[in-house]
Amino acid sequence: MSTNRSITFFFIVLILSLVVFSCDLNKAEEPVLLRTDSFSGFTASNADRWVIISDSRGKIIDYKNTSDTEGVLEFRGLAGGTITVTELNIFSFEHGNETLLRHNLTSYFGVPAGNSYFVSESENTSTPLPDPVGKAQITLNNYSESDDPWYAIGFSDGFNSFNAWLDFDTHTYDGSTFMADMNLREDPMDIFITSYKGSDPVYTWLRDVNVGDSVVLNFDDFSPMTTVPINKSVHNAYIMGQNEPELSARRHFLSWTEYWRYANYSNPGGNPSIGYIDGFTYYDVYAQIGPMLCCNAHERVAYNKLGTSVPASIHLPDYSFSLSEDNLFSLKTTFDRPYTRKNFNFSIDEADNNLRWNIHAPEGVEIKAPKIPIEIQANYPFLNSGNLPLRTARFVERLDGNTYEDFIKTRLEKVFKREPFEELEYYFMF
Repeated sequence: MSTNRSITFFFIVLILSLVVFSCDLNKAEEPVLLRTDSFSGFTASNADRWVIISDSRGKIIDYKNTSDTEGVLEFRGLAGGTITVTELNIFSFEHGNETLLRHNLTSYFGVPAGNSYFVSESENTSTPLPDPVGKAQITLNNYSESDDPWYAIGFSDGFNSFNAWLDFDTHTYDGSTFMADMNLREDPMDIFITSYKGSDPVYTWLRDVNVGDSVVLNFDDFSPMTTVPINKSVHNAYIMGQNEPELSARRHFLSWTEYWRYANYSNPGGNPSIGYIDGFTYYDVYAQIGPMLCCNAHERVAYNKLGTSVPASIHLPDYSFSLSEDNLFSLKTTFDRPYTRKNFNFSIDEADNNLRWNIHAPEGVEIKAPKIPIEIQANYPFLNSGNLPLRTARFVERLDGNTYEDFIKTRLEKVFKREPFEELEYYFMF
């Protein structure tokens, strides 16, 4: 009797082994859905990292723990033309006698199946702000545009674009003459000065300012700029000139509506122009309607362009957005403008846990939360949180032909170099 049981057990084990082996062979023969080194390499010692591949309906196709992996990873399975790629990072922190868990997920919907993405080599182009090498004094006569010229006049040395490098303790203003010491970070140094006369920006250059110089200017001698009208009253708008596209490049604020807001003729319904001058390789142009608040519900639309030319005018369009259901597992929104990609941020916070889920998707793709493997849920039950409300929504229309696939490539290949672009962004905080 025992012999028969042993034989039966042997065959059961053999059959199960063959099934598992067959599944492994089938998995190896399935097509590669994603090949990338984006999720390998360094992982913090207090982090657990997973990558999950799903189909368009959220069904799990493949997943891996990538906390200790190196090199190129391959994810295989059967899917349609696109997949959803989700990166899950869970960080643990000891706080007294408790362990705090931070669950961060980022999902990319609409990723073309079968593509390869390899992290690009990038150089750190940022340079530290040099220390001042000395001071020079500036005197500006016949200035009566503002009762507080410290904020209404822009002094830009290419390192700092606002007035932080002026010596606040030395500045004086008597209603006509403004005086202050300037901290020079080079000797000599060129300084760009801009302000507003009425609704139009004006400027002058200070060339080859040396340590110890005393420079006297007359505001009547400032020159007008080429203006860029905006079709609506804005909360913030500027044009910067720079000779390299990177954020770390030296740049000058050529005009900024904040200077106008501190002028005596500023009014809440006013609509100043922004302006620029020739002589720079790149121009960063920005205009925004709606406040930029930290934590209160608001919305805004912004135009932004980095390029070798400046638009003749800026048109900020009307739009309509509505939200009927705001949960990740039942999200329903309507938006009446064309867009290239959309982004939604969901989050929930508790005393010892929080969960943040950041989702990117192209136009027309319905957001349906990808499923989390049972194995991961068992270890991190907070991932089962059913109530995950929407915090922010963002719709981006690229005006330069850049596609959603270009965006995915930039993200997964971790391209940090700033390239010229032109876009409209609609942002909503709830």
